[in-house]
Amino acid sequence: MTEHADPSPEDFDPASNPILPRRSRAGPILFAGVALIIAAVLIGRTLPTSSGGAPQATAGPERPRAGAPAAPRTGEVQLRLVGAAPATWDPAAQSDAATAGTLAQVYEGLTAFDSASQVQPALAADWELEEDGLRAVFTLRPGLRFSDGSPLGAPDVVRSWLRLLDPTAPSPLASLLADVEGAEAYRTGSGPSDAVGIHARGEEVVVDFRRPAGHFVAATASPSLAVVPVGVPVGPGAAQLPPDLVVSGAYIPRTENDTTIRLEANPHYWAGMPAITAVDLVTDLEGRSPVDVYTAGELDWTPVAAADASWIRYDPDLGPQLRESRTLSVDYYGFDTTEPPFDDPLVRRAFSQAVDWDRLVELTSPESEPATSLVPPGIPGRNETDTSPPFDPAEARALLAQAGYPGGAGLPAVGLSSSGYAYDEAIARQLTQNLNVSVQVETMPFEDLITRLDTDPPQIWALTWIADYPDPFDFLGLLLETGSTNNYSRWSSAQYDAALEAAATTEDPGERSRHYAEAERILQQEAPLIPVSHGESWALSREGLLGAGESGLGLLRIAGMAWSE
Repeated sequence: MTEHADPSPEDFDPASNPILPRRSRAGPILFAGVALIIAAVLIGRTLPTSSGGAPQATAGPERPRAGAPAAPRTGEVQLRLVGAAPATWDPAAQSDAATAGTLAQVYEGLTAFDSASQVQPALAADWELEEDGLRAVFTLRPGLRFSDGSPLGAPDVVRSWLRLLDPTAPSPLASLLADVEGAEAYRTGSGPSDAVGIHARGEEVVVDFRRPAGHFVAATASPSLAVVPVGVPVGPGAAQLPPDLVVSGAYIPRTENDTTIRLEANPHYWAGMPAITAVDLVTDLEGRSPVDVYTAGELDWTPVAAADASWIRYDPDLGPQLRESRTLSVDYYGFDTTEPPFDDPLVRRAFSQAVDWDRLVELTSPESEPATSLVPPGIPGRNETDTSPPFDPAEARALLAQAGYPGGAGLPAVGLSSSGYAYDEAIARQLTQNLNVSVQVETMPFEDLITRLDTDPPQIWALTWIADYPDPFDFLGLLLETGSTNNYSRWSSAQYDAALEAAATTEDPGERSRHYAEAERILQQEAPLIPVSHGESWALSREGLLGAGESGLGLLRIAGMAWSE
């Protein structure tokens, strides 16, 4: 594959080009060694296909040729790229990567990530951490406005964030604010909203925490914590684009139909009009493969399946336009730890050791990397010790017998539910072969799976977690800390929570890593989740299209894109 480097923020002059946020004295943060919480999004890796299923490789001896020019698109629409019709236009209600990717273009937070996964100032011009990380003070840029020209101030930030904690309809990612003083009490209905540690002070937003939370600066880049006007569409059912939607981000969604969302530049955007003023997000390729549509010149950027990337890299025309990024994500399987038989850690360990996970990944998804940890490579402070379950069928059978199910006797049929992972059937076969247990595989739409996890969790289930923030807590904490809204296993361990708490309260990177290592040791013994694989993402992007690199967090920033002259 031809090497290609995406332009960094330093390639643009903020004084003369408003594409990227101007830096504050807080500067870009690399996040090595910070402790806690940031948004993440859940989604299986899928692309639009004729069947609506998993990505499909282009087959046959003839490879499509890249007949489209690399010049900027002319006419009314300057950029066409594959996007997604959001499940909701309400940032507080979103919970999947596809929706987050669209809403990130429309609503803005206090900070934003660039393609190098570094946080940059956005609506906030500056911030300070005070009282040893127990308080964050954000100073908003002067003269901020929503897209209709109405003023945007600190009270709008407070109101937008409190919406995530509304006890009548809390956000799926309400745990982003779990470290804020009084937040959990308000979310659970045991405390008032005015006791939550989020306050407006002139043009400052003051956030008080129950424990040190220097990470929170980056959390504000989450689409869930974007600033919204009073009339934002409410709730998970707000999937219909309302007329004249008022937004805080770089683009205003003007129209939406079955295949396309038209975005137009926001004239009141804090950084000035984006360089690309009209964008079509193509949400349905109508049965055509992304590679074919791109080759026909109808797209300027599109994700592609790893199977397609394997041949595209050798194609003389398409190869130079192939882009790779390491996704900070993990595919994992979880257990419902509140009901038999998986309330018993012996049973969970038996199931985890009865499957050859590494071999499964190598044969089923060779472009992915077998997971040695719940935390993906590339996360600063990641524990490099292999804490994945060992493949040991004999030990698995012994554990099952110790739990009272010798030879699988007495175990009822087990249900495994996902939105269609390639590993599902192979896992079921190995569990039957090695534990003599019947496993029934159920495939359902992602939205239905999330509903099930919230209300009536399957016995075994599968998800992909993609971080918005490169820190171990984004995985170890948000997925498993007691009371987290994303702890779908309902697992709780006082020792595990204590290890996370110790990591949060130390400023020493080595000590923090040791606490996280202890948390992973407990996780390996208790096995509420099984990390399976870490992935990479691939895209085709026109030569001459600047700023089109995805961060490891899986989000594009169209406001930072431009055509080279």
